[in-house]
Amino acid sequence: MNIRSMKIKRISIALLLMFALSFGSVFAADEIPANDAGIGTQAETPASDAGDGAQIETPVLVLADNSEKATAKTTGVVKKGKYYYYYYPKTGKKRTKKGFVTYKNKLYYISGRKGRIVTNKTFKVKKKYYHARKNGKIATGVYKWNKKLNYSDPETGEWIKKECIVTWKGDKYYVRKGGTIAVKDVFTYKNKPYQAGDDGKLVIIPIPDNGNAVLKVAKEQVGIMTGKKYWKWYFHTKFKDTDRTPWCGAFVAWCFNEAGEYDRVAPVKKHGNLGYVPSYTSYANKHGKWVKKSKARGGDIVIYYGSVHVGLVEGIWNGYLITIEGNAGPTSYIRGAPGAVVRRIHPIDSWKQKGVIRVF
Repeated sequence: MNIRSMKIKRISIALLLMFALSFGSVFAADEIPANDAGIGTQAETPASDAGDGAQIETPVLVLADNSEKATAKTTGVVKKGKYYYYYYPKTGKKRTKKGFVTYKNKLYYISGRKGRIVTNKTFKVKKKYYHARKNGKIATGVYKWNKKLNYSDPETGEWIKKECIVTWKGDKYYVRKGGTIAVKDVFTYKNKPYQAGDDGKLVIIPIPDNGNAVLKVAKEQVGIMTGKKYWKWYFHTKFKDTDRTPWCGAFVAWCFNEAGEYDRVAPVKKHGNLGYVPSYTSYANKHGKWVKKSKARGGDIVIYYGSVHVGLVEGIWNGYLITIEGNAGPTSYIRGAPGAVVRRIHPIDSWKQKGVIRVF
């Protein structure tokens, strides 16, 4: 190769190198530089630098449980205008289906009318009653409604209207038939005497016992639901009228007989049979057997109203007369239903007791 050919070759190589360097610099100028986030991460374009038409994403509140997106104002129980509504926490969709919902451990009821929650009223669902407060929460436990204490089941919210004793936060309460809780009252329930305080809380009244033999017999009869054996023992006839024969007097006589004290009431028979209450009244009037009700003691005989009912005194407690009576209580002849032997409690100054007779 001559000298001329060598020069041409060198010039060609030089031109090629210059072209290659120039081409590489063009590509280098188009690279996106790595930012602080790491190699290969694309840098975001600041919103302020975005040109016309650039899309800027609006922030969305995401619930703590990372469920579907929803805003705080449209989840759970929400008041809109004068009504309350329930929105599903996951979707934010309003519930319009009728039924109960639980939100933050509180019960609510959707009426189905455009999804409105029932508020400030008593309502009925499948023969059960509920109280919805002004904010839609269904009342549970012991609470005031129309200025009276009531009780609703803590789990279901059902307003309890049947007669029963319930326990709430460690205290007992007596629910009367109809749904209100007894306050400032003394009564018997299932043959146990109770006192309800100003707040409705119950205290069991101690049952007096002076050791009287007749009273001991009577106590053993408490809870018996028919007077058949007392009637047949005294009258020696069939117990008639579908178990509605008046038998309170026969019960008193039976207790004296079982205790071996029949001779104490036998003189009453001079004024009529022992199954007839006016016989006891006539005897007391004739022989001066009446005693003050405030002085009554276990084993005395108590006469009611105009001599239409008779029972036995069990004792006195704090101004009240505790008694055991046949054919009395929720099932009795005077109420037109089969009788029972029950324990009752009455104020000593009540007009219902005509007086107390002592035969001991």
